[in-house]
Amino acid sequence: MEPQTIPSCSVTPENASPDYQRLYEELRDRQQLMLSQISHEIRNPVTLINSFLQLFQTHHPDIVQDECWTKIMENMHFLIALLEEFSSFNNSAKLNLKNVSLDAIIKETVDSLTPLCHSLGISLVYQKETAIPLIQADPVKTRQVVLNLLTNAREAIGTQGLISCTLSCDGENIYLCVKDTGSGIPSSYQKDIFQPFVTHKQGGTGLGLAICQRIVQAHNGRIYFRSVPGQETEFHVVFPIT
Repeated sequence: MEPQTIPSCSVTPENASPDYQRLYEELRDRQQLMLSQISHEIRNPVTLINSFLQLFQTHHPDIVQDECWTKIMENMHFLIALLEEFSSFNNSAKLNLKNVSLDAIIKETVDSLTPLCHSLGISLVYQKETAIPLIQADPVKTRQVVLNLLTNAREAIGTQGLISCTLSCDGENIYLCVKDTGSGIPSSYQKDIFQPFVTHKQGGTGLGLAICQRIVQAHNGRIYFRSVPGQETEFHVVFPIT
């Protein structure tokens, strides 16, 4: 199956005139500021409501036995998670660049997820196929990409399966591949998989892969996937060295 890509227009901020680039950056900054303000205004009452709910539970501990209370708290936790994801999405293109070892970041992330995967009967294997140079990247956001892809792979498998993670370099780019033996992505879901707020996962926010794409693109890289419905999925991330 051919790599899945997002259609783009012929004029982009990279190849446009300086005036267009300035206008694009100004509109982008205004949009991010507006989204940050909206998120902030929503977060304040949500935090206050959550605090009162916890206080109410302390005063009335028997309330936890009520099914309605359980549903209220589940939705409150989902709302808080959604706000956090929304904030991550809005700030995903803002990078704090440092000399980064992608090999070290992947090793640390794999090590942190290995115990959970093993408890589910999932083998998590990482292989560095070539020497990997340091690159200028945001260590926090690149780890977020790796963690998101590995978590998606684990959730796609459920129990009993294999996640393989490989890293290689050809002198110009670094290539990360995360492959799982899950059930694949249905064809009808594939066209909008990177679109924000589009999710086919129960309890999902629809922002995880959108955040990954924005982070990778902010590093002048690209992300795509191949998936065979009913069989397996592999995500590829390409980071340029310079």
